[in-house]
Amino acid sequence: MLSTPVVLIAFNRPQLARRTLAAIREAAPARLFLVADGPRADRPDDAALCAETRAVFDEVDWPCQVERRFSDVNLGVEGNVELGLDWVFEQVPEALVFEDDCTPDPTFFPFAEELLDRYRDDQRVWQISGNRHGVPRKLYQGDSYAFSTWASVWGWATWADRWQRHRAVFPRDHVRRSATDAGDAPTRTVPAVPAPGTLVTRAGQRHFAEAARSSDVVTHGWDKHWWITIMSEGGLAIAPSGNLVVNSGFGEDATHGYSPGREDDPAEPMEFPLRHPAEVALNVEVERELELHLNRVGGPAAQLARKVIKSPRLRRAARAAVNSRPAKGAARVASRMAQRS
Repeated sequence: MLSTPVVLIAFNRPQLARRTLAAIREAAPARLFLVADGPRADRPDDAALCAETRAVFDEVDWPCQVERRFSDVNLGVEGNVELGLDWVFEQVPEALVFEDDCTPDPTFFPFAEELLDRYRDDQRVWQISGNRHGVPRKLYQGDSYAFSTWASVWGWATWADRWQRHRAVFPRDHVRRSATDAGDAPTRTVPAVPAPGTLVTRAGQRHFAEAARSSDVVTHGWDKHWWITIMSEGGLAIAPSGNLVVNSGFGEDATHGYSPGREDDPAEPMEFPLRHPAEVALNVEVERELELHLNRVGGPAAQLARKVIKSPRLRRAARAAVNSRPAKGAARVASRMAQRS
């Protein structure tokens, strides 16, 4: 039985919630937090789908303490995640977090649990990730993971004190104060300024500078603001050398991430015992790859392509082109040259 609490965040996709719950069942956490958003008023199908998703949670059949936070109204992705994690971290000091479309390999649980214990008192480390976003394994130089400035939240883990530090400087409360108020505009108590050396590409610097000042919570959601806090504090995330969590949430029922034909890399079980980096320090080459990945999927060219290219077939072709080995190699070389200049 897994001693570290697990959080499962869901909305209206019962099949994905069932798949991820099945993976969590294998780890059998002693404490399970279930966070579910409410139906949207303008979507007639939501009520039934939300009810069906919550019914999936009745399938918890191992001995554990189950905590539920089910919203009667629709909070949106931002509110459901942030308020849900506020609720969780008021009760426990650390947790593994999964959204319904992020299905973990069994080895992610001991990987995350070991690193939560190892870096619990090291305030430089903020996050443990389960997805490597295609970073070449050779860049890890035989280690089980590397330290980066940002890392995926497609299955991740953190500590309550880090999350609460983030929310202290990013305290949006998602309260709708009028019928037209979305209630989720980004709000910071202090300016977000990445610490020197935390970002290693100009594309990454531009991307996070835009995210820090943008009010667009679709393009720059709660996860970007979490990473912005990390880099403003000069913190580090842990990026695994293998893909320990698979994201299946790119279909038409995705709230923000609809991407026809896109598929995540398959799972790659972690080998134990873990091989730890020699020091707690930024791996510049892994960070570079993560920033270049972010630019490929969320940079200006990617945003323009999503607006212009409507055909799923052409989108797949464009995605294959930008993710080809020559294209990635050229971007890598250009980034290193720009950094040297």
